[in-house]
Amino acid sequence: MEYFVLASVGLAFLAYSISIRQLEIVEVTGPMFFVLVGMLIAFFIPEAPNESKYLSADLDKLLPLIELTLSIFLFTDAAKTKLSVLKHSFQYPSLLLFLALPLTLFSGITVASFMFTELTLVQAALVAIILTPTDAALSKGLLNSKQVPEKIREGINTESGLNDGLCVPVFLLLMLLAQEPEKSFSILSVAEIFVRELGLALFIAITAMTVFIPLIKFAMQRHYFSNNTSPFLVIGMAVAIFSIAQSVHSSGFIAVFVAGLIFDRFTEQTLREKLVEDSEHIADFTGLLIWCLFGFVCSYLVFPKLNWQIALFAILSVTALRIIPVMISLQFTNLKIKERFTFAWFGPRGLASIVFTMMIIDTQIENKLQIATIAMTTILFSVFIHGMSTKPIADSYKK
Repeated sequence: MEYFVLASVGLAFLAYSISIRQLEIVEVTGPMFFVLVGMLIAFFIPEAPNESKYLSADLDKLLPLIELTLSIFLFTDAAKTKLSVLKHSFQYPSLLLFLALPLTLFSGITVASFMFTELTLVQAALVAIILTPTDAALSKGLLNSKQVPEKIREGINTESGLNDGLCVPVFLLLMLLAQEPEKSFSILSVAEIFVRELGLALFIAITAMTVFIPLIKFAMQRHYFSNNTSPFLVIGMAVAIFSIAQSVHSSGFIAVFVAGLIFDRFTEQTLREKLVEDSEHIADFTGLLIWCLFGFVCSYLVFPKLNWQIALFAILSVTALRIIPVMISLQFTNLKIKERFTFAWFGPRGLASIVFTMMIIDTQIENKLQIATIAMTTILFSVFIHGMSTKPIADSYKK
């Protein structure tokens, strides 16, 4: 069976590579394509896998790969935020991150608590925080379209790059509370968690980049590395920083995110853009593998448990629970209503939400499969709803 799966994935990458332009014409994105491939693989496997086997035993092997992939994307997203540009055009990303994001989170908690009475408040909050980060990679057609105003493209990309890092400490705290529901946490104990998760991560990121950035510049000046190995620089940094932070029980996600921001601030633009762009090609390959795995798992976790409540919540999460907070946040800007709606609509759930969901499955949290099913259904809906709507909305700006 393993070789059947590997052969199917290999053929899928071949088919995707030679037909990518045709797929773009019919508005099929990479995540959409590989989610469908994962579902097809599951359909052709003769025996349904045992749920506990695939979601518990094998997850221990897959989770590190998924986490490392997210760490690379967090680093590259942060390294592309263009902090120097944000000094002059920070209004829209700031409103999205510091007003729309909390409103989205609290509205998600409220609706999840009301619709799923079997979940505790903390578990409902976990559902909401898993689905709060956005992934601009699912809307590349919009971000690459020159017809769409630059302020919209830059705002959506910046929000996507930064909201992952902002959600990580909240997610880690909620996960800890959900794992020990009977334990009372004082303000001091919560502060200790944040110091360990956030403070130590900041220290590791700053220390690592203090060493890595001068080392890269030194090697460049003396031509110590070649173009064909330059993609490994960013990936190597991200993996090393993430792993060091995780090994000392800090947050590797926060560490790589902060490291990416430092890399953006203290390296030359031409060098930074080349290194980040080259490394993203390798990260994209791993990301598409994860989307294939996601489609496979959905066939066994989502479809058998899907009901009208979960489907309704997923639709609300993808639409109203994102659109209303963003429209409120941008109400008093000089944006036209169409531009505000574009900001509000493009909040696709992606890799960060998948990683958070897998981390929940790997714990002993009560109702963890219910939380995972709700989250994965929403991600699945988002992949197709946002994927199919990207090109029409981008094309509408041509007029």
